[in-house]
Amino acid sequence: MKALAKYSFMFIALTATAVAAESGAHHEPSIKDLMYPAINFAVLAGFLVWKLKKPMHEMFTKNATEVESLMNSAAQKNKDAEERLKNLTSKMNNLPAEVSKIQNDYESDVKTFAQTHGQETQDHIVRTERDFDKKLEGEKNELVEKLNEDLLNNVIAKTKQTINGNADMKTRATSKIVSELR
Repeated sequence: MKALAKYSFMFIALTATAVAAESGAHHEPSIKDLMYPAINFAVLAGFLVWKLKKPMHEMFTKNATEVESLMNSAAQKNKDAEERLKNLTSKMNNLPAEVSKIQNDYESDVKTFAQTHGQETQDHIVRTERDFDKKLEGEKNELVEKLNEDLLNNVIAKTKQTINGNADMKTRATSKIVSELR
């Protein structure tokens, strides 16, 4: 509907201009010849202002809001960038001090690690030696016990053999055991 109204209005305006141009061809040009086109222009401009005022106002308001938000965003980004630049500049200015601090920290960490590692190694060696000594002592005691047991078993076996081989000893041993039991 709006497009039909626009085209109709343009057709009337152009027709009026063509009629005015045709009638002006027969006489001398004067300032009055501009009266119809001026009225035509005034009507057209008035109608356009009346119809386009609200959409144009909305468009310019919207654009102004977008530009304002864009400017605020750009200002915030600029502020952030300046702050980052300031931080980086201060870091760059303190770079030799930072490098020196990092090197000192590294050296102290290496010394601490070397001392701690050396002490841990010594402690581990001492523990290992102690465990080895205890294990050796335990195995030695176990072997001595086994030898004593074997020796005792051999002595008992030889004594039994000796007692069983001699009847006189057998009677004496039996009487001694019986007297000890009473």
